[in-house]
Amino acid sequence: MHYLRRLLLVALALPQAFIVTADVQLQPVEEIEKRQINVNSWIQSQTPVSWTGLYRNIGNTGQFATNTDAGSVIASPSTSSPDYFYQWVRDSALVFKVVLNQFINGDTSVESHIRNYVTESNKLQHTNNPSGDYYTGGIGEPKFHVNGAAYDAGWGRPQHDGPALRAIVLSEYANILLDRGDISYVKDNLYKAVLPYDTVIKADLEHVSHKWQENNFDLWEEVSARHFFTHIVQRRALFAGAELADRLNDTGAATWYRQQADAIGTYLPNFWSSSKNHIVAMLDANNGRSGIDCGNLLGAIHGNGKRGWGLYSPESDEVLATLDALINVFQPMYPINNNGMPGIAVGRYPEDVYDGAGTSIANPWFICTFTTAEILYTAVQKYRDDGKLTVGTKSISWFRRFLPNAVAGTVYQSTDPNFTTIVNGFLQFADNQMARGAYHTTSDGSISEQFSRYDGFQKGARDLTWSYASFLTAAWAREGEVAF
Repeated sequence: MHYLRRLLLVALALPQAFIVTADVQLQPVEEIEKRQINVNSWIQSQTPVSWTGLYRNIGNTGQFATNTDAGSVIASPSTSSPDYFYQWVRDSALVFKVVLNQFINGDTSVESHIRNYVTESNKLQHTNNPSGDYYTGGIGEPKFHVNGAAYDAGWGRPQHDGPALRAIVLSEYANILLDRGDISYVKDNLYKAVLPYDTVIKADLEHVSHKWQENNFDLWEEVSARHFFTHIVQRRALFAGAELADRLNDTGAATWYRQQADAIGTYLPNFWSSSKNHIVAMLDANNGRSGIDCGNLLGAIHGNGKRGWGLYSPESDEVLATLDALINVFQPMYPINNNGMPGIAVGRYPEDVYDGAGTSIANPWFICTFTTAEILYTAVQKYRDDGKLTVGTKSISWFRRFLPNAVAGTVYQSTDPNFTTIVNGFLQFADNQMARGAYHTTSDGSISEQFSRYDGFQKGARDLTWSYASFLTAAWAREGEVAF
């Protein structure tokens, strides 16, 4: 980190007043000095840096991934304290969700990367590993070497969210190819209507549809249980896969996938805790956790996307109540949230002890902080599309942050001044969250995994690919262009 940037962050640790421009204003009562953050300008300058950061970690053309398989994604260039120079199925899928969204938005130059990802995915699926082989559970293996070799050391395995996320991404790509008439590539590489399966999407869907009821490790790779994040992305994958199967005349499979997706949808409400008034992250785990977890918000985003799949979407009553609970826990937990800076630094879950290199005292994560903004930007876009919003019963305390006299169940049309007040409040809060990320980004735009709860300096794996992806999807959502 540059010396001037370090001085700036030290200065920011003092009680200060900030005016955040671009529709965001945060003005503490005691003014000592004023600083300006223009969120529009920061996002405009950070966007190309984040694209560069993301593609530097994609093999084998990226600057930090030259000696890796084409189509692989290194989680980070960091090789010690921590060593993240591996590829994770989950992280790769979330990164290629961003790449595919770029392709959907008209950048056809990235299709070669997507094709490489398909080839690498097929290779990983066929690599025998500690979770099994191609037909006996190996598709649930979460982590591989950058050359596609199995990672044989101890790990939290299996993890069933990765195959679901990959199926979501590649089903979207398959539909694009079918729309343009490229059915041969789809059948040869992505989805062939045969059993035993021998194509990437079909393999993932069969794995998800037969394994979803099993305990497995969470997206943080720590606890074997039933997980909200995993189940909601599995549900979306199976519904998307059913639609693809219908297009390819695999009607029996389509029926099976829908049946399993419906069963997951029936199970998901078990994660709602009426006594706690928020979604809990996991079931069948006696670990003493509260269940508050930013993975729940990530599930709402990636289990729905732009289209929405009808359950626990970002604007839903349960998700906004869960966001409220998350903010209420982390705001007082981290000292940097009490120094006059805009926004609230957010971590993974309050009981976390992973400090970025070992276990001690955990820190805020860029992914989680950006995700709180993306939830709100996405909710606002839904309100605008519908021309109305409903004040939630479960999330009434969230709405009253912005409209103190809000009444649960009230419907505000877009022409109502209260609609405008609530929407502007959501946007201001979201922009504050992006501004919080801006303060902890280095002067050259690099984004790591975490930043210190005490002084704000970056911690953990440097140039985390998922952090760049999270920034980009939040920035899209801010413009009303929610990722698929």
